[in-house]
Amino acid sequence: MLPCLLLLLGQGSVFGALLSQKPRRDICQRGTSTTIQCEVDTQLPLMFWYRQLAGQGLILIATANQGTKATYESGFTEEKFPISRPTSTFSNLTVTNVSLQDSSFYFCSAGDTAPSTDQRSEQEPQPAPSCPAPSPVTRGPRRGRPA
Repeated sequence: MLPCLLLLLGQGSVFGALLSQKPRRDICQRGTSTTIQCEVDTQLPLMFWYRQLAGQGLILIATANQGTKATYESGFTEEKFPISRPTSTFSNLTVTNVSLQDSSFYFCSAGDTAPSTDQRSEQEPQPAPSCPAPSPVTRGPRRGRPA
């Protein structure tokens, strides 16, 4: 079996609260599962899970309230991405039956209000850095022939 790389992020700050994710990265075998833990140092009612494929923007997987089932966005299922939210400071996202298509950055965030419909759309990817256009090549007359 070939390994599959899942890229996960570490810690950040949201609303002045410290948020951390473990593990920071994981390499796992196809067909296995991996779990990402997200913990915030203050009680916030909502936790959001996102993924970001290479060269694309953030995509919301699901929103989780403490003690209730997560609400999944179109294209994501509880069977593939089960989420637990046992406390207002902690959540787990599991990626089951890992395949190469699951190689991605996974992010969690927390807040006190749900995003509106227009905020649930994909984040625009950052534009690629522009490269200067190559300068045109000029050729002189060929040798051995009159110009």
